[in-house]
Amino acid sequence: MTDALNEEAIEPHKQELIEQAATLYAVQKVYGDQAKAKSMAVYGRLIDAHLLVTGVLASGLLRINGTVVEGERTAFERDALFAAFVIGMAPCETAIAEARYLQAHAMLRQELEILAQLKAVRANRRKLNGAPNIAALEQSLARLYGGLSAAAHVSQHDIVQSATEWDGEMDGLPGPTNLTRYFPETDEGLARRSYALHIYMVVRLIEELSIDLATRYDNARFTENETEALGLAIDLMVAEGMLELVDPSLPEI
Repeated sequence: MTDALNEEAIEPHKQELIEQAATLYAVQKVYGDQAKAKSMAVYGRLIDAHLLVTGVLASGLLRINGTVVEGERTAFERDALFAAFVIGMAPCETAIAEARYLQAHAMLRQELEILAQLKAVRANRRKLNGAPNIAALEQSLARLYGGLSAAAHVSQHDIVQSATEWDGEMDGLPGPTNLTRYFPETDEGLARRSYALHIYMVVRLIEELSIDLATRYDNARFTENETEALGLAIDLMVAEGMLELVDPSLPEI
């Protein structure tokens, strides 16, 4: 009787509110699609770099797909971390492309933490609780952790405001006016930097994966062609102004 009464009470509200709910999500879909089109237009050759990098990653993973090998705790932990990164790649890329930057940066922060955890597990220094030791990463990545954390925690008003403020026409409005938008809008520079950071972290993931392919599997190392493709992807990022080769072996983002 209780379930029936609840259904009777819920149904009228569903009928009354369905249009409003549909409008909310339709606005997000329309502006998200518009933002994605703008993002794709400004990515430039980063799109090619992304294809090369993800292709190399996929090639390595496909070579060991279904392979049965001996393992121990370190191997199992690293496998789970690799999988966690790969599973999150598509939503992270979608969030960046659709200009949902606060959410995208929370996912970029997690990618960075996965890289740090991979290094910690390999060195047998993983903490059972708490955040990983970001200092284990190269400085070019470690220095970004604070900003990504501020976005993830929405702890700084200026960061949250920059992701939600409306900077369109304000003619005729009285005095200083602050307008807030409830839909995504592309920031071309931020879109390129965020996308490049994601690609670069995939590069670093591949470096970690290469260790496992060489030590745990037979004939699974990355090939010369794949290594060349990875180098060309880095060259494209340098050409796009997203990486600076301070040392040829250690790109700076």
